Amino acid sequence: MVPKKPGRTFSKRLVVVCAALAWCALFYAIYAGQPTVAVAGFSFIAAVAGGYMGVGHMDLRALLTSLAANPNGSLPEPPPIQMQDPK
Repeated sequence: MVPKKPGRTFSKRLVVVCAALAWCALFYAIYAGQPTVAVAGFSFIAAVAGGYMGVGHMDLRALLTSLAANPNGSLPEPPPIQMQDPK
């Protein structure tokens, strides 16, 4: 039996929440007339989104590399799961 593929929803939700809070802080900084905080807010949003996309890109590259290394073009077989008696 193949284990269920993880949905990776935690990191997606974390990025969305961080970006939404950063946009709220950014709009408040603009409203309060604090340009340095506004610049930092834009930088934070770019860093969070860029980091998330960068990790996804590295995952994709690793997948493509593993597919290219396999001569038949499919994913390598996972190691067998050894069932043991729970004594």
